[in-house]
Amino acid sequence: MNKNQTSKHHQLIIIGAGGAGLMAAVTARDLGIDAAIIEGNDRIGKKVLTTGNGRCNITNESTAMGTDEAVALSRKYHSNQTGFPLPVLQQFGVRQTIDLFSTLGLPLISLEDGRMYPMSLQAASVLDIFQLALEDRNVPVYFKNKVVDVIFSPNHPRFTIKCRTESEEQVVYTSEYLFLCTGGLTAPKTGTDGSGYVLAERLGHTLISPVPGIVQLKLDYPYLKELSGIKFEGLGHIIVRGEVIRSEYGEILFTDYGISGPPILQLSRKAAYHLGSGEAVTLSVDLMPGRTEEEVVEFLDMHWGIFGHRTVADSFIGILNKKLVPVLLKEAEIDQQPHLLCQDLSWKTKKKFYRILKHWEFKVTDTNSFTNAQTTAGGIDTVELKEGTLESKLVPGLYLAGEVMDVDGDCGGYNLQWAWSSGYVAAMSLAKHLSSV
Repeated sequence: MNKNQTSKHHQLIIIGAGGAGLMAAVTARDLGIDAAIIEGNDRIGKKVLTTGNGRCNITNESTAMGTDEAVALSRKYHSNQTGFPLPVLQQFGVRQTIDLFSTLGLPLISLEDGRMYPMSLQAASVLDIFQLALEDRNVPVYFKNKVVDVIFSPNHPRFTIKCRTESEEQVVYTSEYLFLCTGGLTAPKTGTDGSGYVLAERLGHTLISPVPGIVQLKLDYPYLKELSGIKFEGLGHIIVRGEVIRSEYGEILFTDYGISGPPILQLSRKAAYHLGSGEAVTLSVDLMPGRTEEEVVEFLDMHWGIFGHRTVADSFIGILNKKLVPVLLKEAEIDQQPHLLCQDLSWKTKKKFYRILKHWEFKVTDTNSFTNAQTTAGGIDTVELKEGTLESKLVPGLYLAGEVMDVDGDCGGYNLQWAWSSGYVAAMSLAKHLSSV
C-alpha cells in the first residue's frame, strides 16, 4: 500500500478511513473507480476497534426477519428528516452487509438480541479484512495526512484537498469527486474530532448542532453515592413538558454521577436534544415493570398485611435489591424510623411507596461527554443531500457517508450498519453517475 506523502490526483478522494470510508473505497474500486483514502491516523479504522466492547458489533439481524426489512431497519435511525435513511437502507441493508462481508472473507455470527459480530469476536479482524481488501484492489491510503481545507472549483479538477503531515509538510491532493467520511465527535482520540463538519460548512453546508448519543445520563439526586453500582431490570421513561417521549426496558445501572445501562443509552438522544434546547428533562424509572399500578398496590397491601409484624425495611427483602431499600425509606421519609412495622404504615406513606416503585423521578442535568458516547446525534443537515444517492445538492461531486451527516442509530450495531450502507450507496451512486455521462 502506498503511504508516500506526495501530491496525487485521483478520480475519487475519500476523506476518512473509518467504516463508511472503507466500505466506500472497496465498493468504488470494485466498480472501476480510481479511489484513494486520506486518513489522519497511522492506520485504518481506529474507532472501529473500540466498538462492541472490542468485538465489533457489525450489524443487527433482528430487523431482517420480515417482508419489510428496510422499513423495520429504518425505524432504528433518527434524523431531523425522518424518512431520509430509508432509500439508503433499501439499497444496502442487513442481508447485503452479511453477504458482502462473506465475500471479503469475514463470516459473521449472531449473539444476543440479533447483534452480529465477526466469528473471531475480534474487532481487529474487521480491519485486517479491510486491509487485505484495499491491498487486493490497490487502493492507496495516505496516512498521517490531516485535511486542513477543501476548495471546490467548477473547473477540472473540482476538488483541491490541502493536508498537513506530522512533519508539518504541506501536501495537496486533487480529485473530480470527494467523499466526506470523517465521522462525528465521538471518541475524539481516534480522530473523530468534528473536522468534517468544518470542511462541509466551508463548502456551504449547514450543521445541525451535534450532541452525544448512546451515552450515560447525569442526574441531580442527593443519594447517588448510595445507589452507585446497583443494577436492576426496569423501565425508563424520558419526560418533557409532562409527556413521555420515549420508553425503554432492560438492565439499568446507577452510577455515582447518574444512571447508565442499555435502556438509558437508548433514551439519551432524546434527553440530550431537549436539554440542548434548554428544556427540563425528567427520567422516570419503573422498578416493577411487570406489574400495573393496581397490581403493585394489591401486591404490597397483601404482603404488608401478611407480614405486618416485620419492619418496613425487612418487608422488601427478596423483592428489591437490598441496597435500594435505605434510599426508598428516605424517599418515603421514614428513614428515621428504622423499626417501623408494616402494620403501622400510614396511608400517606404507602402511597409514597406505590409512587416510587412505579414512577421514581429524577432530574436529568446533562449527558456524559462525547468521549463516553457511542455515536453523535446531529451533523450535516440531510435536507442538503439527495435522497438515495447521498450527493450534495449544493456541491456537484461531493458525497457524504457515515456519522458526519444528521443520521444516528440505536444501540446494537445500527450505527456501523449505517456506515456500511451509506458508504456503499455513495460509491454505487457515483458509479451510476459516471456510467451516464
